[in-house]
Amino acid sequence: MLETITLRSGDVEAEVVPARGAIVSALRVDGRDVLYMDRATLEDPAKNVRGGIPVLFPFAGKLAGETFALTGTVMKQHGFGRNRAWPVAGQGASWVRMTLAADDDTRAQYPYAFAAEQTVMIVPGGLHVELQITAGDADLPVSPGWHPYFCVAAADKGAVRGDVDGFTPDRIGDDREFDFGVVAPTSGRAEFDVPGLGTVHLAFSPVMRHLQFWSQPGKPFICLEPFHGPAGTVNSDRRAWVPAHQARTYWMRITL
Repeated sequence: MLETITLRSGDVEAEVVPARGAIVSALRVDGRDVLYMDRATLEDPAKNVRGGIPVLFPFAGKLAGETFALTGTVMKQHGFGRNRAWPVAGQGASWVRMTLAADDDTRAQYPYAFAAEQTVMIVPGGLHVELQITAGDADLPVSPGWHPYFCVAAADKGAVRGDVDGFTPDRIGDDREFDFGVVAPTSGRAEFDVPGLGTVHLAFSPVMRHLQFWSQPGKPFICLEPFHGPAGTVNSDRRAWVPAHQARTYWMRITL
């Protein structure tokens, strides 16, 4: 049985599963389920979790040939962070902090020393997530993100609306799989009207310059995903660098 940590404050409740990539597996605001979760994938360690809020570290997206260009090593889509256990380093009634450190397995894919901390905390009306990345003796190349799955009835997907350029009704719906990205607002703020949830306020570090949108036909979710950059960014000169012996923090906030 997977250990699940429940966080509560006011009318907000969240669940976090450290052993499954520090994933936020549930979020409820005023009794409403905000996040979709396929429980079978959560409970099967051989599967990628479909649902919740997976953390995408050290990069978001898919690499050409699954090859990390700087070292020639293989890393699968969205990196390894979502598939690792993150031990709990501290927690309270409404927050939890989890950690991930380099080991032999990560170095085989990503030959760098690093320490990562993901903190999940309840805020009024929703949830705030922070990812702090600390480099070891060498500068650390990264392009992280998150992959939130929002609940929406399959038949209502085409009615989702957003205030982001490029997110238009002709690009979404339930008649096909869609998977596309747009440049994120420079403000790091976006709003989406999601049937059944109302207005979802999505905020994120302004250095995260990409929003990815994905869903599959017949599935009751839409993914609204803030990335540092589009797929392949970590293999380009647009990657971010964490200087040696320094830390950088990325964040995302979801409120209704």
